[in-house]
Amino acid sequence: MKKTSAALCAALLLCLASSSFSAENGVTDGQIAVGMTTVLTGPASFLGTSFKTGAEAYLKTMNEKGGVHGRKIKLIAYDDGYEPAKAVPNAEKLVKEDKVFCLFGNVGTPTVMAIKPFIEREKVPLFAPFTGAEPLRRPVAKYVLNYRASYNQEAEEFVKGMVDVLHRKKIAVFYQDDPYGRVVLEATRLALERRGILTPIVTGMYKRNTEDIEQGLAAVMAGKPDAVVMVGTYAACAKFIIRGKEKGFKPVYMNVSFVGPDKLAELLGRDGEGVVVTNVVPPIYGEAAEKYAGVRDYLDSMKKHFPGTKPSIVGLEGFFAAKVFVEGLKRAGKGLTRDAFIKAVEGIKDLDIGAGNKISFSGDNHQGSQKVYPTVIRNGRYQLIKDWSAL
Repeated sequence: MKKTSAALCAALLLCLASSSFSAENGVTDGQIAVGMTTVLTGPASFLGTSFKTGAEAYLKTMNEKGGVHGRKIKLIAYDDGYEPAKAVPNAEKLVKEDKVFCLFGNVGTPTVMAIKPFIEREKVPLFAPFTGAEPLRRPVAKYVLNYRASYNQEAEEFVKGMVDVLHRKKIAVFYQDDPYGRVVLEATRLALERRGILTPIVTGMYKRNTEDIEQGLAAVMAGKPDAVVMVGTYAACAKFIIRGKEKGFKPVYMNVSFVGPDKLAELLGRDGEGVVVTNVVPPIYGEAAEKYAGVRDYLDSMKKHFPGTKPSIVGLEGFFAAKVFVEGLKRAGKGLTRDAFIKAVEGIKDLDIGAGNKISFSGDNHQGSQKVYPTVIRNGRYQLIKDWSAL
């Protein structure tokens, strides 16, 4: 009788453990379901499709090896067209209907800011959103875990080069009139204020998902700046630069990483020579590919899993983000829960992903990488800027 009771107790405990183990949404014995609402169509679609493909290149590699603790990762993605009004219902569907474990790689400041109240209410982690917005970093949001450096760090890197090295103090800002544009405008203002320059010399703007840049270009040109910080996506920013150069307007043109560097260079053609982009991952060709093992891993994975797709800097960010995401899943252990995952990510310290940047998180820091790679277009390709005075 005692043996029977002991066996029953053991079986009950095993059932309870199994029930607890599989209770987290999106987690089964063989799979982890992850959701993404991103831009897959429209004028900014290159950003979402490239990031998603880069992430999938890494996830496919991991799944071929058996996944994480025996679970393969399934990525479910919906198109939001880079519009907040579509991102919110997408996030709700992913969490409430598809029952995903977490969200991953959502593209854009306005869309991520729109879903932030929802994920906080539902207590669902969002890992590696494709945005450098400071409001997603400070104060620390428990359920937002960023891979990339911030727009504040990008603006600081560029302003340091322009003002401290080249002594070009007349800095303008051309920006997308939405939360993305405004956070980079504020980041630029802060970088200038640290140098005793109270404000950008002039600003101009345009509407998201358009190429209506003429009014903004005219406003910026009127200020006769030495350099222009550009905050938009590739089509609008390329048009701004091309039209500006046609009019004889030749300041230093700088774009933050979200622009879609590869597509920008493609659209600019010869007009791209000398254009600066502050990237948050290394370039993917030439010296960088030779120097960084993580870049070579990405190129190899793309060649294997997406042989018909051209590698890109945005894709590389998706690849690295997925790599760090998987590290968090590994550290969370077999009994995967959302809270265990967040704590595991917060425990990552000095993780080497082969990109010259060590990844570290903590309870007070939900941004893994602090690295900015200033680059300039030379002969159609991005090169690292080692000396601003040689620009």
